[in-house]
Amino acid sequence: MDVGGRILGEEGPERNRTRFYLNSYEGNRLLDIRKFYRDRRSGEFKPTRQGINLNRDTFMELKRVLDRDEDMILEWLRIGHVPEEVLRYQQAQEEAKKKNFRLVGDVDVEEVNNFRDRKMFDVRHEGGRDIVELNTAHPFVQSISEEELRNMDPTEVRGLFARLLAAFGRSRTLLLGGGASEPEILFEQSVFDWSEFTAEFVERK
Repeated sequence: MDVGGRILGEEGPERNRTRFYLNSYEGNRLLDIRKFYRDRRSGEFKPTRQGINLNRDTFMELKRVLDRDEDMILEWLRIGHVPEEVLRYQQAQEEAKKKNFRLVGDVDVEEVNNFRDRKMFDVRHEGGRDIVELNTAHPFVQSISEEELRNMDPTEVRGLFARLLAAFGRSRTLLLGGGASEPEILFEQSVFDWSEFTAEFVERK
């Protein structure tokens, strides 16, 4: 199977990214790790001379070194550069990838009327899909139904979006003042608070 040109991963800011991709040159198959920049005129990403091509033997040696010395390399790279909470987030991303969770991608929306609480939404993962379940009994979800949105002008839609963000800000402030420390509890409480404040803003309007 020819997968030449396939991008395996990217890292870095939008205008100056490091790209990991499969490449071929003069009949040789390579793993290319290269800096790319976005051309201002065309808007396309273009390669720079900064990079390295790994053939099979070089890649196998790199893999051997990483497998053997991964902990030492990570410890060396993290000192003075990466906060602990960022490392935990990166580890969570890697775990998600191993479980075939899609970190960024297609999102399916489902309207659900059997929520047993006042939560505005829930999110679940099924293979490569992210599914957002909207609680149709929640005031904000009702306010963004297709029928309601068709009757709104851009200013009103913008106002709804602002209320959503305001409710998030209030829930975040409340959460930071609480005593919980477990991530699962923190996120769950944040969703409940956000749902309550969003409903309050919409009902008040």
